[in-house]
Amino acid sequence: MTVTARTLAEAPDHEIVAAVVGGERAAFELLVRRHNQRLYRAARAIVHDDNEAEDVLQQAWLDIYKHLDQFRGSSAFTTWATRITVNAAIALTRKRTPIAEVKTDMPSTDAPDESVATAQLGKLLEGTLAQLPQGHREVMVLRDVLELDTAETASLLGLTEEAVRVRLHRARASVAAALAEQMLDKVYSFAGARCDRITRNVMAAIAV
Repeated sequence: MTVTARTLAEAPDHEIVAAVVGGERAAFELLVRRHNQRLYRAARAIVHDDNEAEDVLQQAWLDIYKHLDQFRGSSAFTTWATRITVNAAIALTRKRTPIAEVKTDMPSTDAPDESVATAQLGKLLEGTLAQLPQGHREVMVLRDVLELDTAETASLLGLTEEAVRVRLHRARASVAAALAEQMLDKVYSFAGARCDRITRNVMAAIAV
């Protein structure tokens, strides 16, 4: 008996997968909509570009559909799909030519509002993540951004759980150190408008 669209929409992933493999191709849209945001976050966190993340995500979904009959249910569908997406994103980053150091300069302002400050912090964090070594960055993204557990992360990246823990510890330490250094530079910086203002005042005073 064919499962109704409404019932299928409420079904667990493995039942939808079975329906698609069984010929109900339209049901694949349910999987795409259900997991699009998660997989996009995975791709975006690795490639650091909105357009490239969309390209990766689209290709990943095509690969997922093409190999859907290979899904055996030994892990959750979301883990299996994330693995394909992460691998596609990593493959893209490895094809790139080396890029210049990511600029994380934030505009100086005496009283930034909360939204500006949040955006600036986000850019700073993204730039810091981008400078992590390849293997460490993916571990931190999967554990701290996508909130996968150690076992899932190890499975996705083909690592031992101990290797995941070591890489995560080193990545977190590197990010914390880099953020602390850059934030200190921003807080105690005396360049830009403030430097110009003091310089003008001093020069005006000594000209009297």
